[in-house]
Amino acid sequence: MRKLMVSVVFFLLTPTMTLGQNVDPRYAAQGYLVFGLGPGTKVSTHPLVWQVGGGGEGFLYKGLGIGAEAGYVYWSRSIWPVKAVTASADLSYHFGRRARRGNLDPFVLWGGSIVGPAGGGRGEPAVNFGGGTNVWLGKHAGLRLEFRDIAGASYWNFDEYLSWRVGVTFR
Repeated sequence: MRKLMVSVVFFLLTPTMTLGQNVDPRYAAQGYLVFGLGPGTKVSTHPLVWQVGGGGEGFLYKGLGIGAEAGYVYWSRSIWPVKAVTASADLSYHFGRRARRGNLDPFVLWGGSIVGPAGGGRGEPAVNFGGGTNVWLGKHAGLRLEFRDIAGASYWNFDEYLSWRVGVTFR
């Protein structure tokens, strides 16, 4: 009799348990790959800065996230080109974190960076800030459009560069 009562209760509660399921999942993290291009502030020494990189963000609370990024930067300084690697740790806020396909997810970010020579050696601290949007083209993939300002690393004659970046984002 006890087994029958447990089975009946379970059978009756099953529909209410399915109503509690989340059909619009919140993603705890997302990653991205980007390509950036922009001017340096010292146009005579490095007029155009190229950048490739990638990173990821984990969400802490609502749209607030923490992320990390690594990249490769190239710019020409007089005759010899300069190649550097960058690493950043950022705080971000996504205004449309639960965006669905076709929707926008605008965001802002701020963080610290290290800029160092590609061949190894001394790195310099820098700061970065910017913003942009993710345009979700599907459930798990989207287009990332971003602007970022990286300032610092005076040792590399690299006071500041602006980067308009485009890439893919996935969750």
